[in-house]
Amino acid sequence: MDRGISTYKGLTSKLVFIQQSLGVFMMIMLLLLVFVQVLLRAFNAPLMGIEELLIIPTIWLYMLGSANASQERSQISVDILDVFMKNEAVLTVIHVVKNIVSLAIGVVLTYWMFNFLMYSFDLWKLSPLLSIPMFFIESALFVGLLLMTIYTLADLIISIKTAGNYFGKSRKEGGI
Repeated sequence: MDRGISTYKGLTSKLVFIQQSLGVFMMIMLLLLVFVQVLLRAFNAPLMGIEELLIIPTIWLYMLGSANASQERSQISVDILDVFMKNEAVLTVIHVVKNIVSLAIGVVLTYWMFNFLMYSFDLWKLSPLLSIPMFFIESALFVGLLLMTIYTLADLIISIKTAGNYFGKSRKEGGI
């Protein structure tokens, strides 16, 4: 295994562990809140604001799930060229370009979300009923986008190394 790819796997395995642990915590929190809500409604004693509390783990789970799909490369994509194109050299270049475009979009969105997060922190908005700082909810968007951008960068590095190996190998064998 290439040293760069093993370093990538080592770094992402730590990120994935933290991400999955946080996801499990948020899922348990979500289930407990729903259970408490159902239990209290069964006894005709609804708790005001529980829906507002449910927003926190829900948004965190959405964003952590998106980051997980990015890390696993299981997000929805239309790779129709892979089906019809048989030229490996062209496909390798297309994958590098696709990762560059994805990284550029990810960096821009992460930058915008960071600015929004700093604005949210400065403004310190509170939720209407329970006065929960919205910063905790909005920070999930930044963390999710940051993780997706990191995984896209790692994919770009791997695709560039793969392209280098592919084109380096074909040149040694007499070219394309």
